[in-house]
Amino acid sequence: MRKVRFLLLISICSSLALGFLGCDVKDSAKKTGVTASKHDGGHKHATTLAGALKEIEAFRSTIKDAFAKKAPDDAHDALHEIGHVLECVTGLAAPATDEAKKSVKTAVDELFDCFGAMDDTLHQKSTGKTYEDVADRIEAAMSTLNAMVK
Repeated sequence: MRKVRFLLLISICSSLALGFLGCDVKDSAKKTGVTASKHDGGHKHATTLAGALKEIEAFRSTIKDAFAKKAPDDAHDALHEIGHVLECVTGLAAPATDEAKKSVKTAVDELFDCFGAMDDTLHQKSTGKTYEDVADRIEAAMSTLNAMVK
């Protein structure tokens, strides 16, 4: 249920932002696979699995540091942004075999659950988790995803 609420929140925010701001896709970025779409005031998202994983790692680092400093509110934006990137990961792994796609989906679901639980902490829900609570699960899911780009 927590994952559904987190996904719903991400979807609503994305829809509102895209509805008001639009989406700017550049052909040159599409060809390079580095960045393609700009949402919410100009930040860009990757168009390749490798690029998406780099974004996830950057957001994960921000989130991890914020929780380590006992300042989880500092992770708020990163927690929401990581959701946008995670929404794209399964599609970016599309050329993979059915077995690999299933592994990617399982890893993405796990990351949504972990980051969603940390988001619950920010919204002062008793079901919330700290980064340390879910670190091993995040590491395992990231290892699965990183193996897809090697």
